[in-house]
Amino acid sequence: MECCGPGFASPADAIKAPHETLLYTIAIYTGTGVQEPDYLATVDVDPESPTYSQVIHRLEMPGIGDELHHMGWNACSSCFGDAGMSRKYLLLPGVRSSNIHVVDTATNPRAPRLHKVIEGAEIRAKTNLSGPHTVHCLGSEIIISMLGDAKGEAPGGYLHLNNEFEIVGRWESSMGDIKFGYDFWYQPRHNVMVSSEWAAPSTEHLYARIRSGRGRASQVRARIAHLGFRKARTCREFLPG
Repeated sequence: MECCGPGFASPADAIKAPHETLLYTIAIYTGTGVQEPDYLATVDVDPESPTYSQVIHRLEMPGIGDELHHMGWNACSSCFGDAGMSRKYLLLPGVRSSNIHVVDTATNPRAPRLHKVIEGAEIRAKTNLSGPHTVHCLGSEIIISMLGDAKGEAPGGYLHLNNEFEIVGRWESSMGDIKFGYDFWYQPRHNVMVSSEWAAPSTEHLYARIRSGRGRASQVRARIAHLGFRKARTCREFLPG
């Protein structure tokens, strides 16, 4: 099935597509004692290229201590049928700084450049949220799960950005009985969004224990919430974790 929008109509179509020739991955210094900015690494994964399997570019973030985490595109298969959309910006949240870095990968895919930074201070001031975690496109807009409020306390919520990467506000109408934020995915055809629970930014002592091997990830909460996606935007039920 051909279309002008980004992504694919189905996983089967994605499997048939040509292999990617570039890979983007984050590199962080958290816990190393190195006081340098985290960076986005571009890796050549074209087997026919003389630089195959090598890091060919590093894009440093403007600050130190972001702790880059999950990344997400500005556009995906959710807007496959929208000819006006294209996958050209990669969003890199800093889970510690709460800064969200918007990276232009279209102008020069082999050497991405920083397009914009949404400052954590602005996010906290406008939405009372912090600790960005998972990025997903929402048609022409973007939702990001946030682990905490402005003080780093649970439960957090969901940050809503428009296609110019401006803050719209909070996406959810209510967090209901959801105690913690974490990952999420949605299926608009069934009016369902599923999210999981983990921890809040204020649980820093637990993060440190897990990283050092002295704590167990099972010490944080593990539940799955089933949310209404289109209108309610609040928790419907919980599934045991």
